[in-house]
Amino acid sequence: MNDYPWRIQIIYGAILSFILLLVFLPIALGWKIIGSLLILIVCGALFYRQIEYRKRLNACTQNIDFLTEKLALLPARQRYRLPILLVTGNSAKDFFPDDLTLAKSNVIVSSEAVWVYVEEYAELPIVFDSLVARWPDMLGRVGIFLALTPELETKQGLFTAKLQAFRQSWVDTCRVAKYRLPVYISTHVGLNNLHYHDEATLPIYWYQMLSGQLYLLDEFLSPLNNWVNDKTLSSVEREKRLAIRVMLTESQTWVNRHILDVLNDSKQPIAKCIPAGVAIYPLNAHFVKDNLLERECVKLTTLNLPNNYQLQDVVTPPDGLVKHMPIAYPYSPIRKTVCNMIIMTSLFFIGGLCASYWNNIKLAQQIENDITHYDLIAMDSYAEKWQALNILKADNTQLNNYFKQGEPVKLGLGLYHGQALLRPINEAIGRYVPEPPPPPPIPIPETIVIKETVPVEVIKEYPVIRLDSLSLFESGKGALKPESTKVLINALMEIKTQIKQNDNVGWLILISGHTDATGDPTKNQQLSLDRAAAVRDWIIQTSDIPETCFAIQGYGAKKPLVSNDTPEDRAQNRRVEISLVPQISTCQLMDEN
Repeated sequence: MNDYPWRIQIIYGAILSFILLLVFLPIALGWKIIGSLLILIVCGALFYRQIEYRKRLNACTQNIDFLTEKLALLPARQRYRLPILLVTGNSAKDFFPDDLTLAKSNVIVSSEAVWVYVEEYAELPIVFDSLVARWPDMLGRVGIFLALTPELETKQGLFTAKLQAFRQSWVDTCRVAKYRLPVYISTHVGLNNLHYHDEATLPIYWYQMLSGQLYLLDEFLSPLNNWVNDKTLSSVEREKRLAIRVMLTESQTWVNRHILDVLNDSKQPIAKCIPAGVAIYPLNAHFVKDNLLERECVKLTTLNLPNNYQLQDVVTPPDGLVKHMPIAYPYSPIRKTVCNMIIMTSLFFIGGLCASYWNNIKLAQQIENDITHYDLIAMDSYAEKWQALNILKADNTQLNNYFKQGEPVKLGLGLYHGQALLRPINEAIGRYVPEPPPPPPIPIPETIVIKETVPVEVIKEYPVIRLDSLSLFESGKGALKPESTKVLINALMEIKTQIKQNDNVGWLILISGHTDATGDPTKNQQLSLDRAAAVRDWIIQTSDIPETCFAIQGYGAKKPLVSNDTPEDRAQNRRVEISLVPQISTCQLMDEN
């Protein structure tokens, strides 16, 4: 085929690969460099392969040039309707003359087909590609003709191996052509071994094998039995034809067993080669002692048949066998290039959609993590809270820029939903409470005159109620254990006692969770918050204290009581603390009757 469709496909595929790698895929810069080098290496290897293949094709142009000259002499209608047969096999040369130049002796144009000689099986794909590159109109009208002379073979195993090599070459040619090339087989056997006297050899005809029967390859495709039993024949001619039928029947059996069965062997890992036509032709141009057919004849008759007569030097091609060769209509190189480019474009968009989907997932996860980190920071940790707030503001600015200027390509292709993330970001920013300013200094007057003494009520500060986490929770869990009820009841009674001692003052019950310094800090922060919430929920469900009286905090390992160097110290740091914070008009218990 011409090179430019392949070059276009390679370049187009490389461009799409670079765009997908450098723009869409969410990978590190180092991996992008490695991927770019791999793309360049693959493209270079494909170009090198095409150059080497083109050199091999150029070696086949001698026959193609002569074929061009010969076809140019034919009428246009005939030139564009003739099938082309690539003739190969150990007796393929019998169809071509030897007295012309090499190129001219390898091409024959008959009334029904064009015959091109191919010496080696392995050259079939190359000759086909070179032929179609020169004559694109021939695509779909090329077949293969295998000409065999069993009397030139002495080893059955070697003959079978040659047939398997032909079958592989036929498969390779079909891969190049992108359709199944029709195959025709002719077997040349020495039927003229049977003779009556020096001047009376057997008549020469082509015989076709069709559906397990033999036919005379004439205009009417006469059955062999009708040809033998023709009433108009003389007795001598009928005897000749009866002798021919015996030899043809045995030859047919041998062809089925040793040729067709090998080409149709289902145990081979390649496609079956089912011939479109099989013919037998009497020919004694060559003879090898102890050949395959001779051994078959000796096996059947115990007689060695003589081989004294050569029928003819050049065999006329069997036009009737290939006259109705099926014509295929595969895609032209341009159409195949367009189809391949459509497939590559589809794969590119599928890869781009997958990469865009993954990039949008990562963007949503990043913003969700930023909001979660912001919410986990205690409100009184003003410096840390301010840094997390700046991160949320940067996320908000980025999403607004995407809304105004358009999202980047790696997030596009209809999968971008970043505007839905603005609402949770704005809500998180709105929950921020700035650090209160320091109180102004109180001026101290030089003289203080106290006219009347007013008693000042002092609110007593109560100790913090500390609960051991191991008595309440399983290790690493945020759900209360069943046996923690007694500890919680004692804590509840202590809370009520402290509140009643100052029942005229509002209180805020602050429950804070703490962990040790082992493990992931983010997970510890969430675990401490979950444990504080579990204690709060139990107290609300058990007592008559309203939900508005509570506040919870999760500090993780940020406020240890002691160091975390020993297991005993870490056990002290794993705790839940309950403390009462005086708040005016916040929470007061109702009088119990």
